[in-house]
Amino acid sequence: MVNFESHDAVGGTKEMVASLSNVADSDINTAHKLSSVLLNEFNYLSWSRAITIALGGRSKLGFINGTIKSPEVGSLEYEAWLSKDKLVMPWLLNSMERNLSEIFSYSESSLDLWNAIRDMYGNQNNSARIFQINRDIANINQDGKSFVNLLRNLKRLWSELEIYRPHTIDATIL
Repeated sequence: MVNFESHDAVGGTKEMVASLSNVADSDINTAHKLSSVLLNEFNYLSWSRAITIALGGRSKLGFINGTIKSPEVGSLEYEAWLSKDKLVMPWLLNSMERNLSEIFSYSESSLDLWNAIRDMYGNQNNSARIFQINRDIANINQDGKSFVNLLRNLKRLWSELEIYRPHTIDATIL
């Protein structure tokens, strides 16, 4: 949760200062795409990973993971929070294919938007994707590529597969 602190100003009066990150000029371009990976019906996992990295690098991850909560509506802090939240929303919408962004464009907050996307695409196609990754790993061959390229492709597939696998030592689940 974001803390809003009261500090003494130069004139001795109390001034509410939000501990939210300052909005940099580069953050104000809402047409900016956070990632080259655009969300479509099949790439939620790689898209969500790219977006969380991008938002984390801009100190805005808390708006979609719930750690930066909305202050009370009408408070001074609410306006600062709202302006930053409304900055995150178009970044998310612009990182989707157009037909998907139209579906989600009426979300009330970036957290609502993130949760709606996760609910719709989060677990969809996991079994099919896991099957496809395992098949790709089993069928991989050098085909004239360098060993480094082969290893890079295997590493990418193994890393993606690791994300889908449950973190357990129970052999019945694995």
